[in-house]
Amino acid sequence: MARKSQENNTIDRLGSLVLRAAAGDDGASQAAAESPFLFTRVRARIAEEERRQSEVGSWFSLLLIARRAVPAMALIALLAATVMLWSSGSGVSPGWNRLDDEALSDTRNPGVEQTVLSRNNLSRDDVFSLVLEQANGRSGR
Repeated sequence: MARKSQENNTIDRLGSLVLRAAAGDDGASQAAAESPFLFTRVRARIAEEERRQSEVGSWFSLLLIARRAVPAMALIALLAATVMLWSSGSGVSPGWNRLDDEALSDTRNPGVEQTVLSRNNLSRDDVFSLVLEQANGRSGR
């Protein structure tokens, strides 16, 4: 509402300036147009006003962007924390963490056995007993 009022005041002032210029005599307007450095002064004032607007506008635009970005980032952080807490409390163990018989006896890639056995720090006797249990389990099937 206040912005509309300000725009109306600006338009009213502009209209009064146009009316005064139209009512003035042609001699005064001709003298003003022919005065030396008129366009140079006008351009300098325009450049000064643009520079002033850009200095003020940069901080103001930054505040407007921050006003929108901060709640969005807070919402994203809240969603990420919720997903993290929900997934950690579900109790389902991930598939890569399982150690079952198939993982220990995968014949396609013997490196799997080495990785599993070296990660658990099993002794030679433990490895030997695992191999015997696996062999007995296959013969009994």
